[in-house]
Amino acid sequence: MARLRAGEAASIVLLTATAMGLACCPITEPLEIAKTRDAVRAEVFGAGGYPQMLLRVGWAPINADPLPPTPRRELSQVVEWPEELLRQRC
Repeated sequence: MARLRAGEAASIVLLTATAMGLACCPITEPLEIAKTRDAVRAEVFGAGGYPQMLLRVGWAPINADPLPPTPRRELSQVVEWPEELLRQRC
């Protein structure tokens, strides 16, 4: 449940920053290395938390072009429907 809450908190932070005109860059790769993750945990959280993401925040250039939308997969590529549910739809 804690990871779900962390994701919800990250979503709120990212949306709030965007609404304020800030640009964000979530960084998770360093936390995939145990030594780095443990160092962040000890030095930032006092060993009392579990870092899920680092976040770089700054002002976006005023004249920057908007980023293109990220491609999305079709629903059928990521969801498998049970056969009995598919039969009910017909």
